[in-house]
Amino acid sequence: MKRSYLIYHPKRPVTNIDNLTVYHDSFGGNEDPYLWNKSFLHTYCHITQLTNEEGQINFWISGDIFPEFNKLFCDCVFVIAEKNYWKERNRIEREDPIVDNNQTYEHHYKWVNPPHSQHPFKRRRRYTLKADPDKSFQPQDNTKNLIDILPFLENNGIKREFLIKKITSKMGSYPFKLEANLGEKLYDYLDRNGTIKIIGQQLQDRHPNWQNIKNESKGLTKKSGGC
Repeated sequence: MKRSYLIYHPKRPVTNIDNLTVYHDSFGGNEDPYLWNKSFLHTYCHITQLTNEEGQINFWISGDIFPEFNKLFCDCVFVIAEKNYWKERNRIEREDPIVDNNQTYEHHYKWVNPPHSQHPFKRRRRYTLKADPDKSFQPQDNTKNLIDILPFLENNGIKREFLIKKITSKMGSYPFKLEANLGEKLYDYLDRNGTIKIIGQQLQDRHPNWQNIKNESKGLTKKSGGC
């Protein structure tokens, strides 16, 4: 059985697209994890604090308040299918075979390149995780709200006060390692209770800034956002 992590990050912005309500990382930076692709992507946030391998399940979560949350909402179930190492740790080209398409390059990969130079490494090898497109999803209830996993965790012996000490501080947040069997149980819980499960296939051509990227590929320009 593989390990699992809870990865805490700030409360997600929400975008409504047609009949979908999508909770995602802020636009204008490296958008990590990146949901707008057939395979979700993870390259930057907390990745140096994790031990990642194929088949592992990572759960991206956010609290209702920070740092002492009363609810923990899961906005991404990320089952790792690939761990792709970069040729260079602090630069990547659009033509690199790791890069999925123009959209993912502009929104996710290029932020390590100058002039952005986000999250530079000195010695580490950089890699991108690609999620299993069939097993990874954003779980929502029948009202399109994210699912609170805190009751599940407490029922399985992980209490709120303990999690607050382990996950959050005034300086930031830290990944929390779950026992492998508990990660699998949490996956099953979200799979059962996720009345709505949004997968990458539904999102890959629906990013609100996708038209800008298509225009740029024809020789037009696009203003870069910050981190």
